[in-house]
Amino acid sequence: MNSITYDSVRKLFLLQTARMSYAFTISSNGKLVHVYWGAKVPDSGCFDGMLAGLQADTAVGGVNAGSRPYEYRTQDPFVYGDIALLPIFADGVRNARLVYDHHDISEHALVVSLRDEHYALAVDLHYDLFGDLDLISRHAVIRNNGDTAVTLDVIRSATVNLPPRQDYRITHFAGNWGAELGRNQCMLTQAQFLLENHRGTCAAHQQQPFIALDPRGESTQNCGEVFFAALCWSGNFKLCVEKSYYGDVSISAGVNDFDCQVDLPAAGTFTTPALAIGFSDTGFDRISEILYDWQFDWISPRPKAHDVRPIIYNSWYPYEFDVREDNILGLIDKAAHIGAELFVIDDGWMPKRVNEKAGLGDWVVDPQRFPRGFTPITEACHQRGLLFGLWVEPEMVNPDSDLYRAHPDWVIADPTRPRSEQRRQLVLDLSRDDIRDWAIDWLDKLIDDYQLDYLKWDMNRYLSENGPKRDLSIRFIQNLYAIWAHLNERHPKVLFENCASGGGRADFGMVPYADRINRSDNARPSDVMILHEGFTTLFVPKTAGGAGNISSDASTPLPFRIHLGMTGSMSVGINLLKATDETIEQLRQATAAFKLVRADLQNAYVYHLASATEKPYAVWQYLRRDRKTFGLFAFAHGMRHWDRNLPRFRMRGLIADAIYCAPDGSRHSGAELMNVGIAITLKGDYDSSFTFYKEG
Repeated sequence: MNSITYDSVRKLFLLQTARMSYAFTISSNGKLVHVYWGAKVPDSGCFDGMLAGLQADTAVGGVNAGSRPYEYRTQDPFVYGDIALLPIFADGVRNARLVYDHHDISEHALVVSLRDEHYALAVDLHYDLFGDLDLISRHAVIRNNGDTAVTLDVIRSATVNLPPRQDYRITHFAGNWGAELGRNQCMLTQAQFLLENHRGTCAAHQQQPFIALDPRGESTQNCGEVFFAALCWSGNFKLCVEKSYYGDVSISAGVNDFDCQVDLPAAGTFTTPALAIGFSDTGFDRISEILYDWQFDWISPRPKAHDVRPIIYNSWYPYEFDVREDNILGLIDKAAHIGAELFVIDDGWMPKRVNEKAGLGDWVVDPQRFPRGFTPITEACHQRGLLFGLWVEPEMVNPDSDLYRAHPDWVIADPTRPRSEQRRQLVLDLSRDDIRDWAIDWLDKLIDDYQLDYLKWDMNRYLSENGPKRDLSIRFIQNLYAIWAHLNERHPKVLFENCASGGGRADFGMVPYADRINRSDNARPSDVMILHEGFTTLFVPKTAGGAGNISSDASTPLPFRIHLGMTGSMSVGINLLKATDETIEQLRQATAAFKLVRADLQNAYVYHLASATEKPYAVWQYLRRDRKTFGLFAFAHGMRHWDRNLPRFRMRGLIADAIYCAPDGSRHSGAELMNVGIAITLKGDYDSSFTFYKEG
């Protein structure tokens, strides 16, 4: 059971989860000082040998005074590490001196309130627990209790301290458009290791706002200690890991202070994004389990978090922009025949939207191509048992659009410079509340008028101008979240897809709002294996969308593409107008077979038994969370010899004394499967297999 306690004698806060403890104390001069983060300990008495030094007056100088592990680091005397808060007061003073004021403890939450020693500025540090999960969500609320405005120049969500005087290996995920979530590792030296983004509209293409550290770089997928932190933010962010000369290691993370300030008026408040921190004592696989449980049971959109995701067919693959009532009605029957469950009209349904040069921003149905609106499309889909969805890109506008001609002042631009275009589009200033409200109004109307079951929200360019407002990048993302929160509340049965030029917003800031997360625009099967390994390290597999994951890449065998499609939220990206009868029949059989095991695969943990980044093959185990069934995928890529050098693959996470039945009727104990393992045969390049085991 989790617990939060305060030991008034020791002045010690202790947060306990199933297998993790987190502790900090109040120093003799009122500063919050970190004590411990790691494997679970019995009680606060375990720290008695540490408290005297940590609770000593932090105002006392010395060459290493700044190395003290503050719980929320500010620019106190002799503190030179990355700070969490830098206010600028009306008299020009540019630092905070925060001391303990009071605290509140509830069943699953702790709030510790700090106050500045001189100014009417307060900071509430929030710590939230989630059942027995080995995870704590931290955020800060900065309150201006004075009569004059305060400018916030640096605003981090948290400072997190790790056990000191150890060598740590960093694991993070980086990439680019079409190459998202590549795993990178390096040892941390005496330095600041910085992950950051200042592209404005999204966070995750180049650097995922996530980091993991394991002592000495010795942890494996299923062995060793790993600490991790994930920032729940989809815009400009900064995540800094720092190792000092004295061996102190800390993480600070939050919104990026690049070209950014927040003016806090009298009685104003600012709430930072959350930083989720967690701990595994059994390697990197356990991190994935913790993050999956957090998504399934706590933060993914309710009540759809445990539902299966429908098989999607999208109009883009046969028609691109050339969508019309007649050709769409003809395509619906073909999609239903192969077993698709959701039909989506992608880009191209608005007036003048025959390419990417015009029409973006005019969110009405083109009366020439759809003279009866979408009503016949909706009816045809529902009559065939299909859900119906649309593509939108609410944050963007073409200069050649009625919206831009009516509101040229709505775009983000510098008044004396040419407006930069990318994909012939400009970015609407979503930091403005009137533009937020405009988007909510037309989105509500679109969903209601055409009985939409699904909405694919896309975003296809970064910011290149920041406009005159120094808080624009923050307000932009806050209003983005406000729109998504409204849509989920107003339309609880509608499925929402988060797409941002592929995986630009595959981050934990968007998880609470999106039922499907675009993994990447890249559908090349050999790349998808690597993309999916990165994605499923952090995010539950059924949210994995993207370019048709049963792709149109005819150079790769169709069974290989089908098996890859089964590993995420399946969508069919094959042009059904040109597909052979044999291909159509293979797709029909594949979707029928997938539906039999979909609930097991989409509510599962994923273990990468062999990685496509390390071997000429990939082997992934999908273990249902109750551990009663599992699916085993194998993919060959770059194999030059049939079945050469493939070991037996030992399963993970099974119930040792349970019996699991294989498709051939053979029965195996969990202990056998986890220790003796399973033999897999791959007959050369682009061979693949899927085997399903169930308890019984």
